[in-house]
Amino acid sequence: MVPRGKGEENKLKLTDLLKATKNFDKDHIIGCGGYGLVYKAELPDGSKVAIKKLNSEMCLMEREFSAEVDALSMAHHDNLVPFWGYCIQGNSRLLIYSYMENGSLDDWLHNREPDASSFLDWPMRLKVAQGASQGLSYIHNVCKPHIVHRDIKSSNILLDKEFKAYVADFGLSRLIFPNNTHVTTELVSTLGYIPPEYGQGWVATLRGDMYSFGVVLLELLTGRRPVQICPKSKELVKWVQEMRSNGTQIEVLDPTLRGTGYEEQMLEVLEAACRCVDPNPGMRPTIQEVVSFLTSIGTNLQKQNSVSIQCN
Repeated sequence: MVPRGKGEENKLKLTDLLKATKNFDKDHIIGCGGYGLVYKAELPDGSKVAIKKLNSEMCLMEREFSAEVDALSMAHHDNLVPFWGYCIQGNSRLLIYSYMENGSLDDWLHNREPDASSFLDWPMRLKVAQGASQGLSYIHNVCKPHIVHRDIKSSNILLDKEFKAYVADFGLSRLIFPNNTHVTTELVSTLGYIPPEYGQGWVATLRGDMYSFGVVLLELLTGRRPVQICPKSKELVKWVQEMRSNGTQIEVLDPTLRGTGYEEQMLEVLEAACRCVDPNPGMRPTIQEVVSFLTSIGTNLQKQNSVSIQCN
């Protein structure tokens, strides 16, 4: 396995990875996905990496492994998780990425105690939304062939030490070749993020990714999970849509964000998010439109902060 951009003298061996993880000791586990575990490792040169070890007992392991290698070998962008390489040894399938110091967006929104050190304010959340949208725009429009991710969710948006966002986990992705606008495949993704049309046919589309991204935007705005732990609670999309229809959309905003002076911008983003989760795929915006919108919101935010600083 050779890290991308490194010379042959820096080639890694399986023994290096085993040593760096103490033979994949449980103390090195930093994540758990549908197809395996993720370990943190520090290499001999001091570099920190994340190693996804695919579960050899899963029947779809080879497909996920190939999909991720294919996608990340051709897709290089500042907002896609940096891919170092892979390792095949017997039944072991390892994927190596740059380690992200701040974990996932899901961790910050849903798995931390509400205190000052773990609070994501609105400017930070907007920054994350912008970065993730730009990564998604790259795989939808620039990368050749285009890629439908099929598993956009907050746990697949990783954050580095500066809270720069990276789209990750391409194990369920599929390549879209010229003259095709969709791929026919089995129904996958994560509960709460699955577009309604996926239940009517095994067709994955770029517009399906937009629905999932819209759910992520709603998470950023509300601080709520897509599917609440309490069985009597409504799914996030349905709850937001009902609140909007009742004219009480201000109440869906994360209570920790209200009263901070950003309500008008957050409500604008809420409207965009609701367009993304429109039940009619044809009514959803493209990712280019969302990127342009979030960029304009960010520009307005900078102007607002500049005025605030001058006034103080």
